[in-house]
Amino acid sequence: MLRLLFPEVIDNRYRGQRAGYWLLAPVLFVKIGVALASILNPRGANQADAIDLSSFSAAALREEVTTTALLGLLHLAIGLFCVLAMVRYRAMTPLIYLWLIAEFLGRRVVLGAYPIDRVSGPSSGTYVNMALFAMLVIGLALSLWRRRGAPD
Repeated sequence: MLRLLFPEVIDNRYRGQRAGYWLLAPVLFVKIGVALASILNPRGANQADAIDLSSFSAAALREEVTTTALLGLLHLAIGLFCVLAMVRYRAMTPLIYLWLIAEFLGRRVVLGAYPIDRVSGPSSGTYVNMALFAMLVIGLALSLWRRRGAPD
């Protein structure tokens, strides 16, 4: 299992279950879409996260919008790197899953340490993130499950 997670050679040979490889595509599609939305419409992205921007001063609103757009740029870079790995370095697929899971859990830890005031009730972003996390965990398990006839 560790040899699949950390291959000796990072080549274009994927050794896990095919469904694990293809499950990464919709995850990256959504992540890149959310990143682009955060860059192009940061106020809308904040609403998806149930952040009430009406209570912000003009200066705080500018800072929040800029921070959201910059975070979107970071997530776009991560998503494009993952697409590169998916297309050219398929052996990295399990590691990409692990990396995205660690990033997701790291965000939860940071948000726990530095909570944000939100509108009450779950947001649309919460449902999207939970669905993506479930897909990441399933994809990691499938990518670590070596398929028969997979190259060594």
